[in-house]
Amino acid sequence: MPNKVILLDYDDTLVDFKSAERFAFFRLCELFQVDGNDEELGRFMTINQQHWEAFQQAKLSKEEVLSQRFEVYFDQHGLDVDGKEADEVFRAGLAIAPPQFREADIVTTLKQLAEQNELYIVTNGVGVTQRDRIVRTPFKDIVNDMFVSEDTGYQKPLPQFFDYIFERIGNDKRERSVIVGDSLTSDILGGENANLTSYWFNPNELENHTDIKPDYTITTLKQLL
Repeated sequence: MPNKVILLDYDDTLVDFKSAERFAFFRLCELFQVDGNDEELGRFMTINQQHWEAFQQAKLSKEEVLSQRFEVYFDQHGLDVDGKEADEVFRAGLAIAPPQFREADIVTTLKQLAEQNELYIVTNGVGVTQRDRIVRTPFKDIVNDMFVSEDTGYQKPLPQFFDYIFERIGNDKRERSVIVGDSLTSDILGGENANLTSYWFNPNELENHTDIKPDYTITTLKQLL
C-alpha cells in the first residue's frame, strides 16, 4: 500500500481507551470518596454513553454532556458535585493514565508504515485531553499530524470532519487516503461519508450486525503492511 495517506483512529485502535478510562474513573472516585470498582465503572459508562448519544441527537450541548454525566452519576450516591470540576479531574486522569498499546509491536508497525506513507491520527474527543494523551506516546514522533474533533468543530462520522482535515493537508490527497479504526459507526461510516477506503480494525473478530460495510477488515495493524 505505497504512497497512501493513512488516517488512524486513536482510542481502541492504537491504544486501549478502556484502561485509561478505568484509571481516570477510579482516581475520581477516590477524590470524591466513592467506592470505585468495575461495577461502578460500568454504571458510569452507561450514563456516559447515554449523554453522548443525547449530544449526537442535538439534545445536549457538549458542555452539558461533560458536566451532567458526573452530576447524574454522583447523584445516585447522594452527592451533589460540581460537574465541571469532576469533568476536569476525570480528563486530567485520562491525560496522565499510562498508555496501553493495542499491540505490543505497534510502534514498529507504524514506523514501517511511515517509511512510504503519510500518517495522521484522527480522533473524537476534547482537544487538550487528546493531545496531552497522544504526546505522551511515541506516536507523536511518527505521525505527520493529529486532528481532534473539538478543534475541527465536527466529529466522526460527519463528512465535515474530513473536509477540515483535507483542507489542511491537501484536497489532492483525498483520493489516495484510507481510514483505519475500530468503530463501525464512527470510523467506517466516516470513511463512507467522506468517500475514503476503510479498514475496520476488528482484533476480536466481532460480527458486523450493521448496514455499514468496511472495504477491508483487519485483525492486526500489521496487516496494513
